[in-house]
Amino acid sequence: MTASASRLCSTCGLCCNGVLFHTVRILPEDSVAELSALGLRLPRKKGERWLHQPCPAYRDCQCGIYAQRPRRCRLFVCRQLQRLAVGETTEAVVQETIRKAKEQVVKVEALMAQCGKTDPKRPLSKRYEKLTAEPLDSGSENAEVGRALDSAMQELQAFLDQNFRVN
Repeated sequence: MTASASRLCSTCGLCCNGVLFHTVRILPEDSVAELSALGLRLPRKKGERWLHQPCPAYRDCQCGIYAQRPRRCRLFVCRQLQRLAVGETTEAVVQETIRKAKEQVVKVEALMAQCGKTDPKRPLSKRYEKLTAEPLDSGSENAEVGRALDSAMQELQAFLDQNFRVN
């Protein structure tokens, strides 16, 4: 990883904090025993191991197990870093894109807080799903906040798909 990419990753963290993803599949070449010893819970589902996001090793925009992180984490290069690597963008532009994404996340989280209690230890998409599972009274103030939340979440997801997630 280049110094520029490393700086950007340390200011971003969207791939670790539960915003981009809600799980990370653990690959067969990863040592479940070693990752578990590092404090990661890796539940099994349909024969595969998963790391739920936000990652418990991610704190203060830093990976606490960087040298021993799962292979999927090592392999992931977001769309911003891909664009930077081939010269399609600059570090300053990527920094601005990260800022905009985080600003949208703050907006979504503020609207979630208005709709009800959410658990920051759960991925953003799962918190949203839980809050929106029950329909709100269409004439209430909560319904208006709910519509604003739906709009903000759709806008955020589109922004993340366009700027960070890779196909």
